[in-house]
Amino acid sequence: MHPLGLQKPSEYQGDSYPYDGCTDMASAPVAHKAISAPEKADVFASLRQKIESQQGPDRRYLATNIPCFDDALSGGLAHRHVHLITALHGDAAATGFIISLLRAQQQSAPGTIKGINKAQAPIIWCSPRFSGYHGHLCAEGMWAMGLDPAKIIFVHDSHPARLLSAFEEALKTTGIAGVVAEYGLLASKSDQWLRWAQRLRRAARAGDSLGFLLGPPAPSTGFETGWSIASKPADENQHLDWRPRWSAELIKSRKGGLASADICYCPVSGQLRLIRDTSTAPQASLPFTHQLPSAASGTASGITSGDNQLPAYLHHAAN
Repeated sequence: MHPLGLQKPSEYQGDSYPYDGCTDMASAPVAHKAISAPEKADVFASLRQKIESQQGPDRRYLATNIPCFDDALSGGLAHRHVHLITALHGDAAATGFIISLLRAQQQSAPGTIKGINKAQAPIIWCSPRFSGYHGHLCAEGMWAMGLDPAKIIFVHDSHPARLLSAFEEALKTTGIAGVVAEYGLLASKSDQWLRWAQRLRRAARAGDSLGFLLGPPAPSTGFETGWSIASKPADENQHLDWRPRWSAELIKSRKGGLASADICYCPVSGQLRLIRDTSTAPQASLPFTHQLPSAASGTASGITSGDNQLPAYLHHAAN
């Protein structure tokens, strides 16, 4: 007899073997129901609503004023996240790009951050005291970029791990406009870099500000966005226009979209623009253009500005 009480098959039982009616369910083909396009759209819409409900109703974005970037980011740079901004060694383009974003953050929309006026909210910048890898910050240069250095709190340390620890604590702080950290060569250690990416992502979710990591090219895994910024020389017909010009590339986005563009920053208006939008305009109508004395007439044509007049702290540049 079988251990379970079933009779073993024999040549005399023929088709009466009790296991003949059993089938292997694992080997049976499974029929998949075809899903129509409207049904797929409804499923994705419900999933999107669930994700948005988990993220909370206070999601905010900082628009870059560059259409291709804002479209790829579904509105702009997301708050409560860390964004990786990279540039080659010795190129200060990434530093200037971050300053332009911080300027836009301060003047984005009227209101308060945890009871503090957005325009008066401080900025925390964590960096080695003498780094110079991507430009050395000075008060005169930040004034020229339209950012008040009195609103920046500097945190200096020679060790990159301690700097990122300060950056992590600053990300958890509410009521600030943004947090920046220079990571130096820490990204060359892949295991430590991935652990820091996870820690910083959790810290940013606990706060309410924008986080920027500044340094050489590094893996963007774990960050909301990854950018590559490079300096771009002016065209021959724009050699009098000293405004910063960059080649910006969005190389990673959790939203899925990527983009690249040649952009220009106007320190007077505090806005980023596409270079092609300014290169077609007459030279005299370009904002923040310093007109040098004419060789033919020997007289100065003055300083013109399409957005505003030259700030008082830069009047000495015209003399």
